[in-house]
Amino acid sequence: MHKVAVKTSTLLLLTALLFSCSKKNVTDDDAVKEPDIKTTRIERLTDSLFYYATDAYLWNTDLPTYTVFNPRQYSKGTDEYENLNAELFAITRYGINPKTTLPYEYSSDNETKYSYIDKESYNGSTAFIRKNESASLDLEGNGNDFGLKVGLYGTNTDYDIKIQLTYTGSPAAIAGLDRGDVITHIDGIKYGSNFNSEIARLNTALFDSESTTIKGVKLDGKSFEIELKKTRYKTKSVVKDSVYTHGANKIGYFAFTSFSSLEHTQADLINTFNKFQTAGVTDLIIDLRYNGGGYINTAQFIANKIAPASLNGKVMFSEHYNSTMQNNKTQYLKNLTYETTDRMGNPITSNYGNIDYSVSGNTFKFVPNGNLNIKSIVFIVTDNTASASELLINIFKPYLPVKLIGEKTYGKPVGFFPLTIGGYDVYLSMFTSKNSNNESDYFDGMSVDKTSRDDPDYALGNLKEQSLQAAYNYLTTGSYLNSSSAISSTRTSTNQIKKLKDLSPNQFKGMVENRLKTK
Repeated sequence: MHKVAVKTSTLLLLTALLFSCSKKNVTDDDAVKEPDIKTTRIERLTDSLFYYATDAYLWNTDLPTYTVFNPRQYSKGTDEYENLNAELFAITRYGINPKTTLPYEYSSDNETKYSYIDKESYNGSTAFIRKNESASLDLEGNGNDFGLKVGLYGTNTDYDIKIQLTYTGSPAAIAGLDRGDVITHIDGIKYGSNFNSEIARLNTALFDSESTTIKGVKLDGKSFEIELKKTRYKTKSVVKDSVYTHGANKIGYFAFTSFSSLEHTQADLINTFNKFQTAGVTDLIIDLRYNGGGYINTAQFIANKIAPASLNGKVMFSEHYNSTMQNNKTQYLKNLTYETTDRMGNPITSNYGNIDYSVSGNTFKFVPNGNLNIKSIVFIVTDNTASASELLINIFKPYLPVKLIGEKTYGKPVGFFPLTIGGYDVYLSMFTSKNSNNESDYFDGMSVDKTSRDDPDYALGNLKEQSLQAAYNYLTTGSYLNSSSAISSTRTSTNQIKKLKDLSPNQFKGMVENRLKTK
């Protein structure tokens, strides 16, 4: 099979191509009629979203008929995006997880957990992921914000706003703000005494403003007052890497914040793994605590850098689409075209109905190229760890000793690629990723082997930071807690201040397949 990188370039045919099909794949009673000349654009869009879901949604067999679902009930509002978003939410109420009796896409905030629609209509962008709704940090490493990620620690009536991360190249990083600094005032208003009444205003001030003035106290105790202006910048996904020596053992550590495009992050990853190879690293600590996922091929690239030579040719992971797609029974995907190239580099235009969605055609194997002999891996995770991050963890569970430290992960074993409908990129949950043991059932998140809270009072890579310390202790002593260790911190999980909430720029959270297959 020929595997190629693909970028969607054409829009949904909103007229006769879709509606001239003789019948849907649900029942004969729901035969698709030719469009009435009075049919509005939003009615065609709501119809289209439902029809494509019957082809591509992972749980499509749970969807009702067109008549029962009645997609045009979502065409009544004045805001096109809001109408489609409401319809998508209704679609994701189908597909019930038998373990929880709730939808697989259930989220406590009453939103879709996985699927979403890009809020921005087509603007000519060449990025595979144009923009995640109002995302200010994309998968190409482009930021457009202050560059702050913060955590609220304490109680509802007495909390601190602590900087967890400043993104490389951002206004916050250039201004000298760093992990562990505490923000006390924003635009002259003091925060920290009433979480419930302050949270909305705090979010707006830090993430939806063009400029802001913040005051606070740096980790070293010095006061600061800084004006930040929203600016476009280029950031990095590898924010820290280190090698620790313990006797004859060499432990490699790197903090990775996004599975951004290989074009953006490959050079940094190669530098990090070259450093590990030169040092003779045999054990790894991979810090994914702030990583919401991204491109699958970037996860595959990292996996091949980590994998020992003994894994060459063995199954890394496979993608499992719904039976309609696997058996080439789709009816509407043929109306969506894409552009790619053949083996000789010649341009080809094809459609999504011609792609091989079989399991065998979407199984990937190891091709190790890191020249490392990794014995074990410890992952540092939180509830922000999702999608491609979880995929990387799941890939190695059948082959290497793997431990998780931190907090239960987000839980997203599903992935997608964008379907462009009427100028909107729609990301329906399309496939589950499974490791070589056919394991993928972590919809509720991956449980950790050792609970540990994110401790922003120490820099990433500092062995006194609670989660990293537990990982290091495990790899060097076999115990997560080592009271005799020279690096033991005075703070433990029992006396660390409770984290109320994480706040960060709008970022992509997902697992994107950008290597579609052609026959």
